[in-house]
Amino acid sequence: MKIAIIDKKNINIKLENESIKIDRQNIPFKLVDMLILNHKVNLNTSDILKLTKNKISILLLSHDNKNTSLIASSNSKAGELKLSQYKALEKRLKLAKYFLTNKIKTHIEHLKYFSKDINHQNIFYDIDNAQDIDTLLGLEGSFAKAYFKEYFLLFSKEFQTTTRTKHPPLDPLNSLLSYLYSLFYNIITVKLLSYGFEPTIGYLHTPFRTHNALSSDLLELFRAEINHTVYNILQNNILQKSDFAKKGGVYLKWSGRVKIHKEFIKLNQVLKPKLDVEIATLKRMINEVS
Repeated sequence: MKIAIIDKKNINIKLENESIKIDRQNIPFKLVDMLILNHKVNLNTSDILKLTKNKISILLLSHDNKNTSLIASSNSKAGELKLSQYKALEKRLKLAKYFLTNKIKTHIEHLKYFSKDINHQNIFYDIDNAQDIDTLLGLEGSFAKAYFKEYFLLFSKEFQTTTRTKHPPLDPLNSLLSYLYSLFYNIITVKLLSYGFEPTIGYLHTPFRTHNALSSDLLELFRAEINHTVYNILQNNILQKSDFAKKGGVYLKWSGRVKIHKEFIKLNQVLKPKLDVEIATLKRMINEVS
């Protein structure tokens, strides 16, 4: 997915000649699948409709990164795929095991990069023999706790409080993790919609209110690579502690976001073909079990 990030304050966006016009820069529609905007960008409703008509989704971010809003074309398609998704819930456990097994494999490999390891000898056996989703989630929770214990040791105490926190994040490291997870979660959602999936119907994750459970399922497969990008950002001093604000939690300031957008775009280019493969695999698995 090709993304463009516009994170300037009080800027007007106009559409001219099948292009997005910002100041003196023109971005042709054909070069964009998703437009990521901060909450102070001005874009009129007729242009929003024109963008979605041209299959360009819009992700809006609040100033504190707490809230996001995704605007995509409302045109529905692939009804048969959605039906297959519902039918596949009868074999939910098999699909959930796929996501969890591959999540853990990527995280183990990530720690090996830093010559770190955790006790995981029985984890795959336990996943294979799990009889319900709650057991899988318990295994995931235990593994995640052990993983982040080692991962957080890679960073100075300046950026972290030694444990994973979210809703809200309580330190800069957790804030950066949550921000990048959220961006890629929304990219996955748009990709699923473009293929005709129903993003709210997941297998490892349970649908709840506005949560796109299937997007979260797929996100699990890419968290380790996102974590590595976070490591590179902080190790290379791209961000400083002054790029974060504390208000009921810790969040990236505008100054911090603009520093890491290039890093996220590079990460997205790496993950794009992998996401396409995983979505194709998911479609095949759903059709096989439904």
